[in-house]
Amino acid sequence: MWRDLCAADDAPMFWTRGFTPLGKGGRPRGPASYTEDSLVDDFADFRRHVFGKGETRTLMDMRRTSAVEANAGGASVESIAAKMANSIDQNRKLQKTYMPVNIAAVREADLARKIGRSRPASEQMEFNMLKFGIVGS
Repeated sequence: MWRDLCAADDAPMFWTRGFTPLGKGGRPRGPASYTEDSLVDDFADFRRHVFGKGETRTLMDMRRTSAVEANAGGASVESIAAKMANSIDQNRKLQKTYMPVNIAAVREADLARKIGRSRPASEQMEFNMLKFGIVGS
């Protein structure tokens, strides 16, 4: 049964574990897809159990972390949009929410600027040397 539920491409990703009644009674329930509220509640319970009462991360934080890591790893915004199943590639607000400033990319840009800053000076020097006949004589 479980494999049949998960086989469809549009099957929900998160499922409850169901319920088996114990001594006090109740009716058994099979696994079911989470509703938005029940997933958030169960995640909060799990988070407190694993990380303690002071931990406040949410499911959205996990989604954001995944996007930040994919971006830092060089994934295109289109592939991140496909993974997240949204239009982050076309929506600046979503990009600011899920893909904030990437420190690794900032450092890479700074390094590229240093390289770029030295190139024009050396190319200009080479041009001047050729122009005045200093090289090759």
